[in-house]
Formats: sequence, C-alpha cells, structure tokens
Amino acid sequence: MLVTKVIRLFDRVQFPLHHAWLKLLSEAIDGSVLDKPLLDEANCITSAMGLEYVAILNSLLEDHPDVFSEFLSLKVCVKKRKSVEGAEFSTNIEFIESKLAKYNTTKTPQEQRIEQQKAQEQKLKQRQIASDKMFADLRAKYDKQFIDFPSLNISSIRRHSKAAYILTTLNKGMITDADYLWLKQKGFENDQVNSMYYLRRAENSKRIWNTTNKPWNLVNALADYRKADKAKTALTLVNKYFPFKFANGNKKLKSALLTTAGGVKRDLNMLEQAIEFGIQAHELTLQDYRPCTLIGACKMLSGDISQGHEWYQKAINRGFESDSYEQEIRSIYMRAKANDRAKIRKLLMSDGWCYRWLK
Repeated sequence: MLVTKVIRLFDRVQFPLHHAWLKLLSEAIDGSVLDKPLLDEANCITSAMGLEYVAILNSLLEDHPDVFSEFLSLKVCVKKRKSVEGAEFSTNIEFIESKLAKYNTTKTPQEQRIEQQKAQEQKLKQRQIASDKMFADLRAKYDKQFIDFPSLNISSIRRHSKAAYILTTLNKGMITDADYLWLKQKGFENDQVNSMYYLRRAENSKRIWNTTNKPWNLVNALADYRKADKAKTALTLVNKYFPFKFANGNKKLKSALLTTAGGVKRDLNMLEQAIEFGIQAHELTLQDYRPCTLIGACKMLSGDISQGHEWYQKAINRGFESDSYEQEIRSIYMRAKANDRAKIRKLLMSDGWCYRWLK
C-alpha cells in the first residue's frame, strides 16, 4: 500500500510529527526502488516511537490488507493522547522531533501564501529603506549646497550667496530697501516676498509708533499693512486710534491718516466709510491728489462711475501721474461689473484715454 494514501489522515498542522514520519516512509518505500538508507532511518525513528508504530510499519511493508484500518485506529489514539497530554508522543519526544525535523517542511497552501506575502512585504520594505536612504543622501547633499524658503515660495538658492543671505534675513525680520530692490532686479520678486517685505516694514513702523508716539510711523504702518495684504490687521489700528485726535492742528498729518485709513476701508469693501474718510481728508488738504484718488476709486467701485471719473480728474489736476492713473483705473475696470465696465470705457475714451485693455 502506498504511504501517500494514509499520509492525508495526519494533517501537517495538527499532527506535524506523524505527518513527517509518513513523509519519510513515503520517500523510503513508495518509489520504484526501495531506499534502504531512508528505511533504516525510518526504522530507527519508529522504534523510538513505540511498539505499536513498529507493528504498523511492518504491516505497511508487508502490504497487510487491514493496514488502513490500523492507521485509522492509530489516529484515534494520537488524538486522545494530544487532548490529554498535549503532545503526539509520550516518550522520546525530543529525539523524534530532531530526527523528523528535516521532513517536516512541507507547508499548506495558506501557509505558503502567507510566507510569500511576508517575503514580498519584506522585499518591498527593503526597497523602501534603500529608496529612503538614497533620497536622504541626495537631500543631505542638496542641503549642503542649497537652501529653500517655502514661506517665500523660493527654492534652490545656493548657500552663502547674497540671495540666500537677504532671504534668510527677510524670513527673520526686516531687510533694507536696497536689498529689496536687489531682489526685484535679480528676479526674486513674487507675491510672498512682497507681502513679507511690507509686513516686516509695517511691524517695524508699528513698534516705533508704540515706542515714540511719532504719528507718521502709524501712517507708514497702515500703508505697509495694506501693501502686505493685511488690511484686517491695519483695521484694528484704525479702530483703536480713530478719529486721530493726536493729529489735530496738523492738517497734512490728519489728511494722511484719514486717507490711509480710508484705503484700509476700501480694501475691505467698506466703501461708504472710505468715501467719508476721503472727503474729510480732502477738506483738510484741498490740493492733495491722494484723497481724490481714494474717493474716485470708491465711487467707481460702488457703481457711481460718473462721479468717480470726476474725482480722478481732480486728482490728475492736482498731480496724479498718468501711469499711476492707468494702473489704478485698469485695476478697477477689471474688477467692475459688465455694465460698469461699459460706462468706464465710454468715459475714458470720451476724454481721449485710448488704452489697449479698453478695446
């Protein structure tokens, strides 16, 4: 009888030693030629297992007709022994385990899949470790030569260069006007750099104002907060110090404060209040074009195109430069509704302003 017919009675997971023993017997006697060395080894192990195993092996070798039933009876006995003693054998366990270890290697399909999966995971882990190391080495090499400024949206600046020095300084505090001009000339200007530059200036002017109470520093702080796109921060200062009583008696200063504060209101779409501030500033300094541009812009943004245009004409008559006028009008035009755009286009072209962006 072929051993392969009974080996299935003893599951490798539940009965690993019996499964290995039968596997050894299969290799020894199931082939076309009896493998005597393996059979001798099997006899040695079988003797250690007990007389009942020697008897069943003899029945197997003699091809006894009831050998399958003998194996069934053996399985019942082994199951009982495991339930009582917790082991497949009562004696010589270490010897039997050591001798059968090399035959107890076959894995179930599920175990094979698990092992393959673990091997694949380990392989991927090693690849990831190698990849991480490679990138870490590349990053270390990069960091030795270059520096990034994510808050300024600038990267790959060579270390110890003038650009690196200025940008590092800007990240920490204020830079000089000359350094800012250098950045612009060298192509390092962007929204983040501009915002940070004016924010640093605004914070510096605010500190000086708080320390010295020199009001022009408050004007500068408000103006630079606007340029840094921090109108809400500027508004807290406006609300804190309005109506700027400390400037009473100095028309130029009071007008500058009102105009700049009005600009803050304009940025936050508080157009009616911005116009009020502009009118107060205009009454203080009738020949200053700045309040006129504030009022003109707010009038246009609120839909009163005709009056807005008139106030811009007053600003031009008072020295508002044509280039600055075009830049501001274009900004308003691009933000305006379709109907208001048509009105702005008509008024400008009737006055002879034929800008390309109007067509």
